[in-house]
Amino acid sequence: MESKINEKIFVGGGKSEVLLDEATNEVSIKGINVVTDNPCIGDILCLDENRKYKFIQCDTFHAGTFPSAWETLGVVAMRKGNQVWVVAKENASKKFMDVYPYVVSGYELDGAEHTATLKLHGSDTLDFKYTASTVEEFLATLKSFLTTNNFTDWSAYINDGEVYLQYDNYTSAECLSASITHASGITLKAKCDIDMPQVPIARRKCGNNGTFVWNAARAKKYFKSDFTNTAYNPSSDLSSVQSYPVCYPAFCGTSQYQDDHCLYLRQRYCQDPDNPTLSEWKAYIDDIEPVSPAMIGSFAPKWRGRETFDRIKNVTYTATDGSQKPLYPGANYCSKFFDGKGYMSTQYEFYEMFKDLTLGLDGVTNQTADAVNRSLYAIGGTSITVTMPCWLCARISSSGVYSATGAGYADGGYFYDSRLCISALLLDLPLE
Repeated sequence: MESKINEKIFVGGGKSEVLLDEATNEVSIKGINVVTDNPCIGDILCLDENRKYKFIQCDTFHAGTFPSAWETLGVVAMRKGNQVWVVAKENASKKFMDVYPYVVSGYELDGAEHTATLKLHGSDTLDFKYTASTVEEFLATLKSFLTTNNFTDWSAYINDGEVYLQYDNYTSAECLSASITHASGITLKAKCDIDMPQVPIARRKCGNNGTFVWNAARAKKYFKSDFTNTAYNPSSDLSSVQSYPVCYPAFCGTSQYQDDHCLYLRQRYCQDPDNPTLSEWKAYIDDIEPVSPAMIGSFAPKWRGRETFDRIKNVTYTATDGSQKPLYPGANYCSKFFDGKGYMSTQYEFYEMFKDLTLGLDGVTNQTADAVNRSLYAIGGTSITVTMPCWLCARISSSGVYSATGAGYADGGYFYDSRLCISALLLDLPLE
């Protein structure tokens, strides 16, 4: 039996019934474009004719009666107390970092001749001789060195009084190391290391730190198959819960590609280690999800929020044509949403917003997907699937940042790769 417990005004005038199923004590809404001041996951953020935020209830949006003066902005993906996180209606794939600049220091400006050495992106180690009394003279010598040695993929310039040595053709792994790029006699410091602090490794439910599962349903589907890759199918005996997810056949000791190296996992997760079950392997996958929130690791309060994002969103570099371009295109893209208030989420926020996504799983359609994707589809937005790699605003090393992989776990991705960039907005309730 249903009873009418309330009436709500919906956009365009008229009323929408809010009904209580007395048998299940569940509330349902019959109507279209129902406005709510108590938003939940899947509700749609709009701007009304007065440019004020309003929320429309999930599964009630109807484009045909939506006022032309209103605008859809995004969808609520998380609510914690009186705070809601909204993801933008649109998202796109972008590089995280466009080029790879180094800040050069440690050179002498005393007019005497000095000899340093440089190795650039796997080249031979070459002598770099310079005599300079000014920064400009040092730069001119550095440019001449690049030209003489045919380093056409590199450029050098001055920005805010600092000398930059920049790898412009950034399409493969780059960082300071003895085998890739190295200097002596002068100092190179990667710009990404200056701009972004390196986050610690996530703490997981199993009790150790490591790569974490961000969408368990996707990981359970993906890793049910056998793998030759020893990251997922260990080639030596385990004595702890390893960083990467272990595929189901390896967990069971029945892989066609490796001998049994996972007795430790079965002893930990299985009632009978000699007869593991699928449900016990799934429990293991659940156990390598992150502790969220946490007081240690990358899910700790220090590493949440937009602090790192705000440091990089407007950073630029000098392109070879002399123009200024965003160094971090993904972050710059995210900053353009929500009237400049959008940002790229950290590990904590991404996990909490998208751990229950279902679009991309077998048999799931836009109409039957999770609430976030149902609403994105309703308003003509860009879907967010469990198979689409996404950037997270968290640096893992000098080579890259974390990304949520299409296999359901988070791992490092090279800066030069393109991943989905999702802009988020944090709002406090009630709205002003």
